Amino acid sequence: MIPSDSDAKVPSRRAWVLVASAWLAALVALLTWLLRTPAASLREQLKSFQFWSLEITVVLGLALGAVILRDLVRGLDRRDGLRMTMLAAVAVGLTLLVAPRTNRIYYDEHIYQNVGQNLADLKLAQMCNDGTVEYGRLECWSSEYNKQPYAYPHLLSLVYRAFGVDGTAAFTVNAIVMAVTVCCVFLLSFILFSDRVAAFFAGLLIALTPAQLAWSATAAVEPSASLASVVALLCAGHASRSTSTVALAATGVALAYAVQFRPESFLIVPVMGLLLWRRRTRDAFTRPGHWWAALLSFALVAIHVGHMFAVRSEGWGTSEARLSLAYLVPNLRVNGGFYLGDERFPVIFTLLAVVGLLGRSSKVERMSLGVYFFSFFGIYLLFYAGSYDYGADVRYSLMTYPPLAVLGGLGAARVVRWLARVKADLPAQAALTAGLAFQFLWYAPLVRATSEEAWAARADVRFAQSLVPQLRGNSYVLTHNPGMFHVWGINAGQMSQVVANPSSLDYLTARYAGGVYLHWNFWCNVHDPVQRGFCRQALEVKPVETVREYRERDQRYALYRVLD
Repeated sequence: MIPSDSDAKVPSRRAWVLVASAWLAALVALLTWLLRTPAASLREQLKSFQFWSLEITVVLGLALGAVILRDLVRGLDRRDGLRMTMLAAVAVGLTLLVAPRTNRIYYDEHIYQNVGQNLADLKLAQMCNDGTVEYGRLECWSSEYNKQPYAYPHLLSLVYRAFGVDGTAAFTVNAIVMAVTVCCVFLLSFILFSDRVAAFFAGLLIALTPAQLAWSATAAVEPSASLASVVALLCAGHASRSTSTVALAATGVALAYAVQFRPESFLIVPVMGLLLWRRRTRDAFTRPGHWWAALLSFALVAIHVGHMFAVRSEGWGTSEARLSLAYLVPNLRVNGGFYLGDERFPVIFTLLAVVGLLGRSSKVERMSLGVYFFSFFGIYLLFYAGSYDYGADVRYSLMTYPPLAVLGGLGAARVVRWLARVKADLPAQAALTAGLAFQFLWYAPLVRATSEEAWAARADVRFAQSLVPQLRGNSYVLTHNPGMFHVWGINAGQMSQVVANPSSLDYLTARYAGGVYLHWNFWCNVHDPVQRGFCRQALEVKPVETVREYRERDQRYALYRVLD
């Protein structure tokens, strides 16, 4: 018996009913959870949910990523591998040997490390305000759910679990991230445009970008946030050329991880959508299997949606509007000029990117990269602290470098071909490579400098680190930044606890035979009466003696021991 057309449609109808029901159930479950859970309870739940959600995402990402990497490698030859290896080695060498290893954003970098330590030791997404690090493991007695997304601390936690908690681990991670970013930018350029010359120059440009190098020698989140977006777009580029549902699932998992690095990381979504919509026809998006892949991504990002909902009222350092059109003109004046002659960014990279953008072939891919750049460039124009001249916020520009590098690689390839036509015996690629390498020397002093921003906080951290050998053992430090002491293996807690409850100091002095210490730190010197008041009141609870003291400019740092 030959089945009728209506019989043939039954499985498709059932498949659609199933996937639609699953989507509806997921949306209802998420909305019910967010709208019916009290704010305090939601944050407590997120402490645990974040860990397991990110664990599942990483496991799936590694499994699916291995398949995608195998497919990508098949399209490369040995010379491509050598080029990527060489560019990655240059990037790591410049990061380790030219850029100074230092913190540039205080005290966020230390918070990320402490949260990573909590994820590693306690499987909880939290910042510890009172904890002990005895017998090789953190125990936290008072914690706080932090407003920043948790993918980067989770990445650090993977390293901590494998190699142990160490204050240098985050710097090592970012140096490796720099190398992987160069390779992924190379691959992204190659998969989008099938141009080996363009891919080489794309990798070279990102390897020689001054701010990329400087911030890759820190413990900041921006290098890994930028890399995660590139990886997600690389998966999308591969999926756009593949009929495999596995490729689409890998794209969804990569996207779910990428959006959890910074609040604005979700802007990579429309860029990926543009690539996928162009290559995967509308018919492809009418297949239930693709909607299952999208549901997987939604499920993996649901906890992050809960996080953004929970912290939606955070001030982010201002009592004014966080995003406003009022910031557009002043931020544009600074950020626009950054790419057009600022001493911190090579204008030749911008010119090459413009040349690459104006090409005639692969218009959708070029447009996608343009959207990529302008999305991350534009969002900071509306942010109250979005100016690249605002403190150390030039770090936000790192999110714009990959699309500029890929477009710049295309531009460089066009220049090389033009030079080859003009003078056939000229080794044009080698000449342009040498020229770009030489112009890096103009920016090397800038990369080598630590800059004056946050000098007082840097001095505080340097002083605090010098105290570590003296404080190891059964001692306890009262400070404004206990998290960084925990990463260094020191028991510590917030200074405010003994101000709110002076009797707690009696317990601490009895509990810690190695002594209880008070760290007179950066926050004790700021022009904030609340913070200064905490320091003075903590110092007056019991008699103290000065153990060590350090001064830099008009700042004073000290370590006091509380006397019994």
